[in-house]
Amino acid sequence: MTIAEWMDSVAANNRAHGFWSDGDRPAELAMLVVTEVAEYVEALRDGHGPGDWYVNEKGKPDGPAAELADVVIRCFDMAARYGIDLEGVIAAKHAYNVSRPFQHGGRIL
Repeated sequence: MTIAEWMDSVAANNRAHGFWSDGDRPAELAMLVVTEVAEYVEALRDGHGPGDWYVNEKGKPDGPAAELADVVIRCFDMAARYGIDLEGVIAAKHAYNVSRPFQHGGRIL
């Protein structure tokens, strides 16, 4: 699927499961992305490697890679909700980043 198709599928699933409420709440939705990042870090702290994932006893994909997938799913949902052309913005942002100098801004990870 394309990114746009994933966005539509995720949004449709979230609507079908009651996770789209009336009202505009972009800050709350952004914090849900942050909580998924925190769950990714917790999975790493539990000793899993960054790409590890498994199916837990309840049949749910779990582990760092599954949490990273949740980050992307949350982002797809937000983009769909607000009509963001995520594919276009990713392409524009990546093209800009490619043009930037080595370790721009003087920050080192």
